[in-house]
Amino acid sequence: MSLENTGLSDVRPVIVGVGSVLMGDDGVGPAAIEAHRRHGVGRRADLIDAGLAFSEVLCDLEPSRPMVIIDAVRAGGKPGSIRRLDAAGLDPQGGSMPLAVSLHELSVLPALRMEALAGREFTDVTIFGVEPGELAWGERLSPPVAQATEQLVPAVCRYLDERAAPGDRDARPSGARPAACGISTSAAQME
Repeated sequence: MSLENTGLSDVRPVIVGVGSVLMGDDGVGPAAIEAHRRHGVGRRADLIDAGLAFSEVLCDLEPSRPMVIIDAVRAGGKPGSIRRLDAAGLDPQGGSMPLAVSLHELSVLPALRMEALAGREFTDVTIFGVEPGELAWGERLSPPVAQATEQLVPAVCRYLDERAAPGDRDARPSGARPAACGISTSAAQME
């Protein structure tokens, strides 16, 4: 997949959904990107459904861009639970973390590590991992993971708000929320 001529900004954050829509809950990343599109988050961040082509997407992105990755992550929680992880603190070999980040043949962390070894280190990467319930052939998400895709929208928006430059926050009226994220944030339960 090439992002050339797509109009993607190299300054705005990019939100990348990773996973296979043919393997049940592994499709949470692409489903979450669709939820972000429905809620208008594309007005403040570039949205990419990488499917299983995460390493190819990385090749087309500027390593200095802030990146949010949404993927199914086995961490031993309840299906549908959401975890926010700083990729810099995770071991790509899985040795120091009891956490298997991503469920793909070439998972997210090794793909990021390969880019770093090639001289393209992505330094601002946050992973929103959703605990999968059902990983079997099929195009449907389990009910708790489907609910999590909607909960991810306010969770990611809050994260983007926390990271926003002071000028961006100051430009909004006091207490105002960005139009793209003006949905209820009380539903997003993070572990």
